[in-house]
Parts: sequence; structure tokens; C-alpha cells
Amino acid sequence: MSVQGIYGLSGSGIDVDSMVKVGMLNKQSQYDKMYKKEVKNEWIKEAYTSLYSDLNTFKTSTMSTYKMSYTTNPMTAASTNSSVVSATANADAANMSHTVKVNSVSSNAYVQSESAITRNNASAGNSMYIKDIIGGSSEVIRMDEDAYKAALDGAATEEDKNKIRNEVALSFEISNGDLKDKNTTTATISFTYAELYDSKQTLNDLAAKIKNANVNMTATYDSTNDAFSIYQKDGGVDNQIVLSVKNRTADETKDGVTTNAKADDAARALINNLNLAKVDGDSMTSLPELSEASDGVSSKSSTGSMTSVNTTAYEKNTSLNSIVADVDKKKIGEYGLSFTINDGTASKTIVYTAEQAASKSINDLMKDINGTGLNVTASLADGKLTLTNADSTEDITLSIDAMDTTERAEASREFLNTMFNAGLAAGTKTNTLTVTGTNGSVTIDGKDYATTSSKINVANVTYNVGAVGSATVSISQDTDKLIENVKKFVEDYNKMIDSLNSKYNETRYSDYDVLTKSQENAMTQDQITKWNEKAKSGLLYHDQTLGKIISAMREAIYTPVDSVDSNYNTMMSIGIESSTDRGHLRLDEDKLKKALAADPDCVYQLFSASGDAVNAKGESYTDYNKEGVINRITDKVNENLKTMKSYAGTSSSASDGSTLGDLILEMQTKMSNFKTMMDAFEKSLYKKYDAMEQAIQKLSMQMGYISNGN
Repeated sequence: MSVQGIYGLSGSGIDVDSMVKVGMLNKQSQYDKMYKKEVKNEWIKEAYTSLYSDLNTFKTSTMSTYKMSYTTNPMTAASTNSSVVSATANADAANMSHTVKVNSVSSNAYVQSESAITRNNASAGNSMYIKDIIGGSSEVIRMDEDAYKAALDGAATEEDKNKIRNEVALSFEISNGDLKDKNTTTATISFTYAELYDSKQTLNDLAAKIKNANVNMTATYDSTNDAFSIYQKDGGVDNQIVLSVKNRTADETKDGVTTNAKADDAARALINNLNLAKVDGDSMTSLPELSEASDGVSSKSSTGSMTSVNTTAYEKNTSLNSIVADVDKKKIGEYGLSFTINDGTASKTIVYTAEQAASKSINDLMKDINGTGLNVTASLADGKLTLTNADSTEDITLSIDAMDTTERAEASREFLNTMFNAGLAAGTKTNTLTVTGTNGSVTIDGKDYATTSSKINVANVTYNVGAVGSATVSISQDTDKLIENVKKFVEDYNKMIDSLNSKYNETRYSDYDVLTKSQENAMTQDQITKWNEKAKSGLLYHDQTLGKIISAMREAIYTPVDSVDSNYNTMMSIGIESSTDRGHLRLDEDKLKKALAADPDCVYQLFSASGDAVNAKGESYTDYNKEGVINRITDKVNENLKTMKSYAGTSSSASDGSTLGDLILEMQTKMSNFKTMMDAFEKSLYKKYDAMEQAIQKLSMQMGYISNGN
């Protein structure tokens, strides 16, 4: 109501407010009709939005699962010796048995302290502080803690102090592969004087720097056992742990940060004091201490090409194990072969087990070298083996880590020294520590495979290697799992079809309309809630789009799939049929088992057939009769979702461009305009009755005057 005057003073007895209300009844009735229509449309939009969400989830999440071959054709793998190898098979694996022989198991590069960490600060006990591990000797670090503090006290400006704080006191590099390989990632691990003495960083900080160095390694400090470890996350010979220390002769400044020449000495002290050893299964091999130079020979290089120096002609079938004739020298047939080839830009490692090396020939070696993907080609001419670089300006380098003192490394050096006069020799001093993983070797159905992890995938079967040995892995259809999946499909389908039928046949209570605001004001909240439950019931009763979806889903089930190449081309033929007149399904498991026994692919074809076809004009289309049930349902649901989206949108917002949204916005505008008109009309009524009151008052005064005059 608008602001009212004070009426009735004339003694007319007129109830103006009541008269205005009566005058507004027709307008309020018109407004209430619009309000009810607008609210009803909002309810319908919300009902459609809920239905859209349910159907979209059904299409994208539920039905998509049944399109997957792992659902409609699950396979199982059984091993005769699961300690040697276990396996999993995907849906495309062949139903057959595979012979598996694990020749060797791959490993990851792994180093760990083999004894308690050494601290140069003898009074530090088991301190984790890096400053205590490297100690304060001037032979190791440029400034001890006292010298650092004195330098800061003597600095004239804050800028000078920051230079001292940010000077690198300790620096080394960590790499995840061969330093000559362009794919190797190398990171610098460093500590400033401020980190050592102000922040008092510890071995845990060292571990964190290694973890965050992007070299695919993890590192930890075990305070209980006082041990530090570094672990390469990927296995195989190409994935390594390489710790390198430079030998600077003067300070280096880069990007405003100075690295002191003594930073190398401090780094060597830190790494050496960690007492790292290579972990290999249940054994540990001590690593040499870092020094300023290596006295070993790790590689032989030749520009453009490299030719063997043999005096006795090699044949293609010459045994590799016969290359080293001296009986007093180690042979690769007993210890294996491992060396690295670099073409100037990339490296690859050739690795043979002892058993493989004993049976390999010159021809096998050439094939393996030529199969590395490097720019190096191996060929045999005039009885000599020649390695040729495709880029004649680039070196060919053969290398074996000088610090690798294993018997395999020794046999490999003898092999290359004999063949190419490589001059390789083991060393006792080095400025680089290198630890490599090992490749595994698995023979599957007679073919050899190199592995860098415990898993290898061959012909859609993933083998999990556990130990050296032999086993047979048998692949077959997982019938129990398939039956479970079909049961789950029936449950999911019934859940949706029952929900759709419930909405489609929900009772509509015509006596319960949208409540107006004035009606709600006269009711309790509980009464309003119960009323609206009835009023909202049946919003989608016999809705045309909903009816189409129900019909399409039922038709998809009952229509034969013509692309199935057996008699099991209907859902009924595999035990899925309707149990009610509204499409609720039931499954006869015995019938399904018989169908699978006769045609193991029947479920896969019935469910997942694509229906792809080409017409006479060469145009691609989907043939409904050849399309699998799941694709039929998905296509029809998707088709109707588009219609629903256009009509009602996908949210409760009216501003979504949908037909219902536009109607709601149009009605809201119409209601707003009508409300403005109602307010103006109400004001005009009050104005009219105000004039009437004034006229009556004036007439009353005139009548009193006349009466008094008599």
C-alpha cells in the first residue's frame, strides 16, 4: 500500500482502506496469475535441470564404463610361478599361454652410507649440521664460522655483508645419466655461507635440495642409523646417480653470485664423509673417495670412425667370447659385457648378461649397435669391425667408468682393449662418482626383452618380474568378472529407467497450485513445505521428451544387434529381459554363462559394437541396427539432452538462453511492469477517495451553517 491519509474525520463512516483493497482485487488477481505461472516455470526448469544432470552423469560416467573393453571382455592371467613372474592382461590380449624366462632382474641406482657419517668437527657428535660434517679447516673451506662472523662485522655496508652471506661455500653437480648424453639432466647443489652458518642447514636440507633438483631422485637422512641415501626413481643402466665436483682454480661469479674456489674442496669433504656405497640387492659395494683427478682411463674416442685392430679376420659368426684369447684374462662369457657408445650428441649402453655374451656373435653385436638409434653404424669388411659416425666431424666414444671395479667391467675393458686397442684402465682416484642401475633380461615366447623396471608389457600382457626363473603365464577370459559387470549394468540401467518412469508417471495434484505470497503469510513453514511437495509433484508427468528417452532406452535393449557374428545377438539371448511392463530388467545368470561358453565375445559385441557403416556414396554413418546397446543408449540420451538443454538449460539460472529461461525473464519483466502500474492505480484510488472525503467535509460544514442560521 502507498502512504495513506487520515480518513473518516468528516463523519461519513466510509472505510477507505477497505474500499481501496476491494478496488485492487482484480489487479492483484491478475498479478497472482502471472506470479504463479512464473514460479511454475521455475519449478519445471529445476525439474529439467535435475533430470539433465542425472542423464548426463548416466551417459558420461555410467554408460561409458560399459563401452570399455576391460568391462565387456575382461581377461585374467595365471602364472605357474608367481614369485618369478605374475601378470595382468587387458581385453585385447590373446587367449593363450606364454612361456616366460627371467634371465635377470633390473635394478635402480641406489647409494647409502655403509657406515656412520664422518664429521670433521670431532666435537660435534652426531650433528646433522653440514658445517660440522665438512668442519672448519682452511684446507676444506675458505671461512669457518668465526671467520664468517668477523667478515660480516668488518663489512662497511649492508651490500658488502650480503655479498659475504651469498657467497657459495659448497658446490657440486648431480646428474641422472651419462654426462655425454644430451638427454641427461644436471643440477647444481650448493650452500651459501649464510645457509651453513646463519640458517644452520642440515642433512635434511641436503636431501630436500636433491629431491627438488629435477633429476628424478629422492634422498633421505636416517638420523636413527646416521645414514644418508640417494635413490634413482627409474631403473636400468641409462638411469644413473652421478655426483661431480669441479676443480676450480679461482673464484667464479655468475648472475651476481660468487662461488669460491674452495667450494669444490668443501663439496668433496661432504660427499666423502657421507661414506656412500652402492646398494645392490642385499649387498653393498664401497665407492671410492673423490679427489681432484682420476688416474684411470674411462674412454676411447675417434673422429668419424673407429676400426678394430684384430690380426685374425672376424667373421659374422665369430663368437664375442673368443675375442679375448688370453686364458688369464677375464672373459665376457663368464662375467657379461657392458660399455657405452656416444656419437657426439647422445649415448647408449650395450649390456649383455654372461649367458647372453657367451652366445652372441659379431653379427649380433653389430645388430645391437645399429639398433641403438645413434648416428653410429657398425659394419664388417675385410675381417675388421668398423664403427662409422654419420657425421664425420663428430667423435665416436667407447667408455667404461674407470671407477667401476666389478668383474664385468674388467672383462668389458679386456674386450674393448683387445678389439679396438682402447687403452681403458680402472682408476683409483676420481672427481666423479657414478652409480648405474641394471637392465633386466626377460625371454617371452622365445624373444629377448631388456627391462628397466619390474614391469614389461608385451602383446597386451603386463608382466611383473620378481626373480630369476621360469614360468608359464596363461591368459583366459575372466568369466566371473564379466558376469559381475553385466549384473552391474542391469543394476545401473534399472536405477535410471525406474527413476525416469517415476518422474514420467508421478501423480499430479491439480488441487495444489503455486501459493501466493499472501497465502504463504497465512500458513506455517511446515504447511508451506507439505503444500509445495504436492504442488511440485507430477511436473514432468507424461512429458514428451522424457517419454522419448524411456522409449529409446527400451528399444535399445530389445532391438537385435545385427553386427554380432553369432546367434547371441539380442539381450534376451544372453539372459537379459524385462521383468515389468515399464522396462525394468532382470538377469538370468545361468543363461548368460551358457552364452559365454558358446560365444565368449557375445557380450563385448552386443554392448560395444560401433555400428560404423558407409553408404553407397562413400559417406560414413552409424547404422542403428548394427550398433551395440551401450552406444545406442548413449546416442539417444545425448540427442535428447540437446533438446532438453535448448528448452530448459542446464542450471536453475534463467539467464542461460533456454526457452524456459527466456519465458521466466519475460514474465519477471511483465510482473515488474504490472506491479508499477498497480502502485499507480492504488495511488489514484486513494486520491479519488481523498477528494470525496474533502467534498463530504465541505458539504457537512455547509449543512451545519444552514442549521445554525435557523
